[in-house]
Amino acid sequence: MVRGTPFRAACYGCITAVISLMLTGCHDNQSNQADPFGSSNSHIVHLAKVEKHVFPTIYSVPGTIVSGNRLQIASRVTGYIEKITVDEGDIVEPGVVLVEIDNAQLEASIKSAEAGVTSAQSELEEAQNDVKRFRKLVRSKTITEDKLRKAIVRQTSAKTQLTKAQAELRSTQQDRQYTHITSPVRAQVRERLQDPGDLASSGSPILRLDVLGTMELEVYLPSTRIGNVVADQKVDVYIQSDKTPLAGNVKSIVRAADKVTRRSKVRIALPDNQSLAPGQFARADIVLGEESLTVISSGAITERAGIEGAFIVDENGTARFRSVRAGRRYKNYQELLAGPEIGVSVVLNPPVLLREGDHVTQSSPHGS
Repeated sequence: MVRGTPFRAACYGCITAVISLMLTGCHDNQSNQADPFGSSNSHIVHLAKVEKHVFPTIYSVPGTIVSGNRLQIASRVTGYIEKITVDEGDIVEPGVVLVEIDNAQLEASIKSAEAGVTSAQSELEEAQNDVKRFRKLVRSKTITEDKLRKAIVRQTSAKTQLTKAQAELRSTQQDRQYTHITSPVRAQVRERLQDPGDLASSGSPILRLDVLGTMELEVYLPSTRIGNVVADQKVDVYIQSDKTPLAGNVKSIVRAADKVTRRSKVRIALPDNQSLAPGQFARADIVLGEESLTVISSGAITERAGIEGAFIVDENGTARFRSVRAGRRYKNYQELLAGPEIGVSVVLNPPVLLREGDHVTQSSPHGS
């Protein structure tokens, strides 16, 4: 028994040493699998610098698409409206009947004018016969020449009255066409001011139309900004949610500000575009000048733990996360209100796994 004890102890020692070596080998193997190249904290990235750029001062203002030309449909005759064939928003073609007006009163006026012409013709015929008869009597010394002169004056007056009556008849007959009002152009009904049954008087508007064709953007600028806008100035116009702007130019400026809003109206001419329609929403980016700004590439701004910032790179190639406060965006740049200073290198489109203290290497220009 005494001799066997040292032997057992030696065996236990050997087994322990073997297990320790096996565990060590397993640990080393797992370590190598997790980081076979020893580069888990190193990243190849693209870099940019915080810079100072001169950018245009852009004032964005919302507006409404309106027609370059507008029409007001009114009646030239007095009468009750029998029918209005269109409603607000309808598209009308040239020659389409828009409004029908009761012509009973007009027809009565025409009959009265016709009667006036008949009466004037009868008066003229009688005056002409008197002149003929009086000429003969003067030659025969039956009457004096004074009566003949009066007959000639009456004849001249009758001719004038007939001409006047005929002109009134033609004018009244021409009004007959205005009982059926048609659209002179292709347009959209913007506003309907009267309804069937209403009395339409001469010159009273019934409909307002927007001529479909050249469109304009109508915007209102504060009186403090209007002095920086000039006629024919180029303006980027964004229609609703479109990302590609239309090239507009300032057509007119009403520099007299509204007494309530203190804003002035500016109309911006737009290029021909079949998709444009009156009433659409749009936004105009109007350049009011230039300013020098500290900017950072938009791709350098990221978020870590809910904080907006960027990874700066020091002279040793170590990435450090710094919070930033961004302002306006200019294409691919973001205005930097607070953050890294000018000339500092920042990581573009930082990888998700990039963390504070990681080592970064700048990618070559060709990505090799």
